[in-house]
Amino acid sequence: MNTDRTLMVILARALQAATDEMAANLIRSAFSAVVREARDCSTALLDSQGNVVAQADMIPMQTAALSASFAAAAEQLDLAGVGPRSFVLTNDPYSGGQHLNDIILFTPIFHDGELLGWSGSTAHHLDIGGGSAGVNTAAHELIQEGIVIPPLLLDIDRDWHGGMIERLIFANIRTPEIGMGDMDAQFAANDVGARRVRELAERYGPDTLRTAMRETLDYSERRMRAAIARIPDGSWAGEAFLDSDGREPTGRPIRIAANVTISGNEATLDFTGTDPQVRTMFNSPLASSTAGAVTALRSILGDTEMPANDGCNRPLTMIFPEGSVLNPRPGAPVRARATACCRALDAVHDALAEALPGRVPGEGANSTTGFFLAHNRPEGGIAIHLDVLGGGWGAASGYDAIHATDHVLSSCRLTPSEAIEQLNPHVRIEGFGLIRDSWGEGQFNGGQGIFRRFRILRNDVTLSLYSDRFRLAPRGRAGGRDGVSARLTVERDGELIELGATSTFPLKAGDLVEIRLPGGGGWGPPAERDREAVRRDLDDGFISPETARDVYRLDVPEHAAPAEAISPMGQGRIDV
Repeated sequence: MNTDRTLMVILARALQAATDEMAANLIRSAFSAVVREARDCSTALLDSQGNVVAQADMIPMQTAALSASFAAAAEQLDLAGVGPRSFVLTNDPYSGGQHLNDIILFTPIFHDGELLGWSGSTAHHLDIGGGSAGVNTAAHELIQEGIVIPPLLLDIDRDWHGGMIERLIFANIRTPEIGMGDMDAQFAANDVGARRVRELAERYGPDTLRTAMRETLDYSERRMRAAIARIPDGSWAGEAFLDSDGREPTGRPIRIAANVTISGNEATLDFTGTDPQVRTMFNSPLASSTAGAVTALRSILGDTEMPANDGCNRPLTMIFPEGSVLNPRPGAPVRARATACCRALDAVHDALAEALPGRVPGEGANSTTGFFLAHNRPEGGIAIHLDVLGGGWGAASGYDAIHATDHVLSSCRLTPSEAIEQLNPHVRIEGFGLIRDSWGEGQFNGGQGIFRRFRILRNDVTLSLYSDRFRLAPRGRAGGRDGVSARLTVERDGELIELGATSTFPLKAGDLVEIRLPGGGGWGPPAERDREAVRRDLDDGFISPETARDVYRLDVPEHAAPAEAISPMGQGRIDV
């Protein structure tokens, strides 16, 4: 058996390249804008035991937990008799899944009759049925959020391509053509991964390839242990909060607690003390919470070249109390699970800020904002616009944060205005850009938040939203100031209607909808920011003269004219 170290690295990189190619294929082939433009999808390769050995740089919350999905499927199904035309399909959050819109597909990879591994892909599907188009903000049980697909072992020729299972699933979905197109894109992506793995097996031999899979897992484990060992031994407590349970906007915030213990080259992440599960969609299933905890630690270790695979998880012990918002009992709704995951990340960072004071950033916007505009067409059918929107990241010692970016657990892209208007004739974009003075000021600034304005062009449009940070802004660190909060308004006939972070609202032609997302927290006292950097911020229109004078203590004349504010996104002015 060939265990040449150079060859092992080449094969590990080849597996990584294969997953990246899978992702590119999935994005190019997808029908929905949420996959094609926002890139809310992920791909990975697994060994024959279901360990993720390589994953594309896409959505950490999806791929970091893909092995949990496979493990649940393997526990519930007899996979001993799988063949080249078999596949496993699931979206069940209580069987290793995420939320119901994320459909997970595994297809086996065979070479000369032997099972080499599995291709895996996840894509966010625009509609999955449920109580309303877009998102059912009133759901208080999982079944109200859409069709639940437990792990199923299926056959492509019998069950798909017009087969009974395909017909059953898409009879329960409002946009079946788009959904089937996205599923076909997942099959195509998985096929690309399988072909690349078979090519490697043909060139180097299946035994050598299996050895490379084991070696890349072991290598990531060693890198992870070495990075953890550089953190001082000890135990630290942190916390973070959701605005509310999503039902009572002014109710009690939901607490996420984390206790991080470092012992040598191992870490324990214990979320005991986290609030109980809620009767709304802000619960997070175990697979998602696990991914959030792993990513929270990995994101501050400083080893940016560590291959992301299941070897990274071996030095970690994670505790999520059953019945908590991070590990709800089966049947609880989970559509907005990413927000609780983000607070798990924030709580871990809050705990480690004492151990690693110069490395942990301020809080970012760190919420998934699902913004939907669903139009019931007079001629029949429905058009659904889904925007996955981000805000500013948190600053840290030595660098300003980035603007207008989805949170670190997601990494979705902003959908271009042109694509939105092309696909949704009930919508026109009338504004899109950065929000002046929205970052948390500091020695290093947080990232700017963003706004989007939608003119509604047709009647019978329903707005639905789930988000966070409407009450509790992203926190600064080490003396940095907090970012701004989010806001959603509808302007109708001269009246401004204020909506909350969890909203469903009927719209009519002529309404102007504006969503504003938070800026990230700053790091360090603003008065200690470099003077030239403050002047550049002022000249570029990122901050107002009042902020430059009153917050940064820059000598600015009382009646200085504000600079023209131009968005560096190239898609609109900075809002003033």
